[in-house]
Amino acid sequence: MVKFSVEVSKCLRDWAEVAANCKGEKKCLELASNHLRKCLDVTFPPSSEINLEADKINYILSSVFLLSNRLSKAMTGIEELDDAISIDLKEPEKQEHLKSVLNDVIQKYF
Repeated sequence: MVKFSVEVSKCLRDWAEVAANCKGEKKCLELASNHLRKCLDVTFPPSSEINLEADKINYILSSVFLLSNRLSKAMTGIEELDDAISIDLKEPEKQEHLKSVLNDVIQKYF
């Protein structure tokens, strides 16, 4: 029997290692996120294979998947924020640009 806590932890560990090595590169972070989702898909069995308290088990597993997905999207959003903050904000038009980027990041990833 699969130990979900062990396998999910491995998926997250592998994702974190790859994401840390991406050094803020968006494409690399997206690839790491795709790998995380695939890893979790392999770890979680089809719902038809678990019969006892299926709704509760699905709730727990889908919560882990949802939170992992949100975390990986948040990292991509942070990368875009890094790019936006790297500009000189003393000029009003650049402040407006930063506000626009922040609104876009929040809309796409949060």
